[in-house]
Amino acid sequence: MRKIFLLVIFVLSFMNFGFTQNETIKSLVEKTNDLNLDMWELTEFAEKHLKDKEQLARFFYYWIGSNIKYDYGTFPKAINGEISNEEFWKRQDESEVFKNRKGVCAGYAKLFDWFMFWVDVDSEIISGHIRDERNHYIELESDDNHRHAWNAIKINEKWLLVDSTWGTSFDPETSDYYFNIEPQRAIITHYPTESKWQLLENPLSLEDYNKSKFIKPIWFKVGYSDNPNLKKDNKYYYFIFKNNPNKEWILNLSFSGDNRNFKKIKGLQKIVQDGYTYLRFYKSVIPEKAFFKVNLYKSYEDMSFHLAHEDVINFKI
Repeated sequence: MRKIFLLVIFVLSFMNFGFTQNETIKSLVEKTNDLNLDMWELTEFAEKHLKDKEQLARFFYYWIGSNIKYDYGTFPKAINGEISNEEFWKRQDESEVFKNRKGVCAGYAKLFDWFMFWVDVDSEIISGHIRDERNHYIELESDDNHRHAWNAIKINEKWLLVDSTWGTSFDPETSDYYFNIEPQRAIITHYPTESKWQLLENPLSLEDYNKSKFIKPIWFKVGYSDNPNLKKDNKYYYFIFKNNPNKEWILNLSFSGDNRNFKKIKGLQKIVQDGYTYLRFYKSVIPEKAFFKVNLYKSYEDMSFHLAHEDVINFKI
């Protein structure tokens, strides 16, 4: 019992240490707001206060996230021919992004890469496609609007995935999610052109990627720890996921034949067993081609529950 107690204390202390370190780095970023530093001076400031390479990388991740705004106007202008391709890429140069405090994903990735070079951290700019609420499936020939760029950095001989563009999320529950994204979770939303940057032992083909589930980070943030599975036998489908220790969260699974009009699954049964929940329903009530989505509801002390997050998981069969 004493060993278990000491282990719990150690784990909690370690988690608190990591939280404290991140808050310290964020406070350093806030201190730069009134200093009017150029790129070189900002680099010197970071190296003066931080020695650990991962902490330095986090500093610039947070700095970019709080100082660079996404330039929603530039990309449409390039598509419509209002600005040349040369002008578009000039605006994504790291010095232009820093000066103007805005850019698109390529500019974010180039600026982060520049800082990594000058603090002696190996960095690569990764190009590929992403999926989000707008597009759950990637079609390479027609999906140019969903091209994306992010970074991989090498810390202690290990590559870490970083998306400083998505790190600017206004949702405080997810803003830290995109630094050192676990490869198994990064592949949920990010599909790199070069499969090696999936950083997976068995990289996914595009076909397998489009068969996989789109899952928002909030699924993991509220306490669910695994990627749900859909299994079947001769009679039933089973939507299976590990139970959430945070009991206030409830999920709803619905289906659609056209990916637009979703409805309740008739005869759905909930089975809880060995730490997992099985949502069982008849195969006969689901069309051969079907789309599924999960919404999350939050329960309250008065026994009511309300929709908290929509379209948290989307997938098709």
